[in-house]
Amino acid sequence: MSTQHATELLNQKHALLGATDEHFQAAKDEQDALAVVKAARESPDYFEFEAYGHLRDNAKVQSLTASTLRGKGKIVVPPVLFYNKARTEVLAAVHLGSDLCGHAGIIHGGMIATLLDEILACVAMPALPNNIGFTANLNIDYRKPLKADQWVVLRGKLDRAEGRKAYVEAWIESPDGKTKYSEAKSLYIGPKTPIA
Repeated sequence: MSTQHATELLNQKHALLGATDEHFQAAKDEQDALAVVKAARESPDYFEFEAYGHLRDNAKVQSLTASTLRGKGKIVVPPVLFYNKARTEVLAAVHLGSDLCGHAGIIHGGMIATLLDEILACVAMPALPNNIGFTANLNIDYRKPLKADQWVVLRGKLDRAEGRKAYVEAWIESPDGKTKYSEAKSLYIGPKTPIA
């Protein structure tokens, strides 16, 4: 698939998801106004990283979180992502819409698992050879129901790296950090041979 064709498909897909430019901008403004986002942007200990910026357009089209789960009532704007300088800690702020529910008004447990897996990968990959790996094990504790139509903060940190293995942990919390909705521990393993 050519890059131009992939870009066109991605633009068409986003247009079909029902989020207008105004809706997108309103969500982006809300995201930028979160205290946790402002603090991370002002901190000399963190740097901002473009979510999905490492993916080519054809990979974005096929990505669950970069494309499929995006749109009005879902994830309107990409998460804003911050790493510490060593890339051993990461935080992201994301809004979860009402079309991501299992029970009415409560975010689906599989969606929570997906978000945790994504943020765990963000902190595991920099620690692995060739910056690539795969989830070998994922353990999740669901602490409190996560209600839809709210902003949440995802945090992850590297516990340790041992050769091709990265042990990581992550959690989803309220923007003020007072409520922890779920937490996870995971093992990521890098491939024995580089992937082309």
